[in-house]
Amino acid sequence: MPERFAKLLRRHAEEVVRAWADEIYEDRRTDLASLLTFRELVEYVPEILDELGRVLDERGGPSESGEAASRLRHYFRTRFYQGALIDEVARELMLLRATLNEFLWGEAAGVFEGDTRRLRETLWRANTFFDELVAEAIVVYAVSLRPVVSTRGSVWPPPRRRRRGAPGAEREEGE
Repeated sequence: MPERFAKLLRRHAEEVVRAWADEIYEDRRTDLASLLTFRELVEYVPEILDELGRVLDERGGPSESGEAASRLRHYFRTRFYQGALIDEVARELMLLRATLNEFLWGEAAGVFEGDTRRLRETLWRANTFFDELVAEAIVVYAVSLRPVVSTRGSVWPPPRRRRRGAPGAEREEGE
């Protein structure tokens, strides 16, 4: 399968990143603009665009989107350690999805030469990819925030109990 979307996204990556960053800076529901430097904010976006381009070019389904999202798990760990809240990470992904959907509506028409059915399928794949990214973020944050809980181990067969009146039972009770 030709790399139409991977090349298209690489060619327009700076434009997409700038449009998305503008949305982040305008959004008052997150503190990402004050929490992170511009470089920290945008450094992972080219990798997301590469994974999305691969999913779109391979016409991948949900399992391929899930695999691509899991390859980006390190990004969510980084955001966690940078101090971003999970709702801020989700918001940033929603804004990136909206920016890319708008971009794909404008640019993908040329890729498909007016075939709206293929455009709809492409947008579905992109949205599925972003759903998987949000799911990965939830998993990473849940694991990172989970308190350490001691658990008891299972022993089988259970140890034998001494019967009352058995030799040596008095000594144990008296000790």
